[in-house]
Amino acid sequence: MLEVVFLSNKDAEEWNIFVENTCRASVFHLWEWGETLSAIYGYQRYYLSAMQKDRIIGGLPIIHVKSRLFGNRLISLPFCEYGGPLVVQELSNQVKKQLTMVLLDAAYKLAGTLGVEYVEIRKPIAEDVEELMQAHGYTSLRRYVTFQVDLTKDPDEVWANLYKTTRKSVKKAVKNGVTAKEVEGEKQLKSFYTLYLKDIKRHGSPPHKYAFFKKLYDSFQVHHKMKVLLAHYKERVIGGRIVFCGGEKIFSWNSVTDEKYRNLNPNNLLLWETIEWGLKNGYHALELGRTRRGSTVYDFKKGWGGEEIFLNEYVYFMDSKKRELPDPTQRKYRHLAKVWSLMPIILAKRIGPKIISGIAL
Repeated sequence: MLEVVFLSNKDAEEWNIFVENTCRASVFHLWEWGETLSAIYGYQRYYLSAMQKDRIIGGLPIIHVKSRLFGNRLISLPFCEYGGPLVVQELSNQVKKQLTMVLLDAAYKLAGTLGVEYVEIRKPIAEDVEELMQAHGYTSLRRYVTFQVDLTKDPDEVWANLYKTTRKSVKKAVKNGVTAKEVEGEKQLKSFYTLYLKDIKRHGSPPHKYAFFKKLYDSFQVHHKMKVLLAHYKERVIGGRIVFCGGEKIFSWNSVTDEKYRNLNPNNLLLWETIEWGLKNGYHALELGRTRRGSTVYDFKKGWGGEEIFLNEYVYFMDSKKRELPDPTQRKYRHLAKVWSLMPIILAKRIGPKIISGIAL
């Protein structure tokens, strides 16, 4: 008999085995992602798991995010591009569909119990899930895209597929003596965070806590699923990039640049170093993170020769009259961005994490 249960910390290893053996899972589905969000920001996390003979055959990780300013909702999953239900691969297509619907029903019941405004599921990876979600009453949103660089090709072919301007930017960084090194300890991780605070202030966004990055690093790097790279110029850190590694993919998750040295293209070099590392270590693809069409970041990512992919999101509104999601293009977020760009870093460090934990984009 099939039943859906909530897992606890003692089930972490079993959950990760399930995720690792599900070829379409993302690294963000792993237990450590939700554990970090819960430990740092106090979210309640739910790992809905369909069990058969004491074995997980389907699962849906989902986080309860409650904020007076930004609403009460369930998200699978915050601060990343991916989420949604997973099922084991050996099942028939019909059983997979039935199992997915059971998990979505469980999420709906949980949403009702918690009194949330909506359930948000970010780009599901599993086969046929998107059609099932629409049939289940979810609204499809197309706000973001990503680019996926094919790493199964010959390195020379990957290089040749880059836009000419992108290749020139990488060469310029090398010519000017910019070097890339992987973070190997907390002192270097703090160097990344110092630069992150300056960069995110310039963009007008509230920052994460340092403890968030430290917890991620401690949880993922030890399993070789996270790399933090720093770009150096004359013994000064001028750029940084965080990537996660899961299954056959590398996910570029965060990048920062010292505005004074932007002309030296430190993050172009770091991204090419990531590609070379992925090629050498047998990864099949590099994803460049979500972005909006028409932005300067979009143009930058397009120059790496990857395939453009829509990151469809799916939302189930518990109240049909309320249909508003947190969106950086909304007026209240634009005003907030102006405030943050003017706020002293020491104050932003104190207040910012409370804001960003409520937005949970």
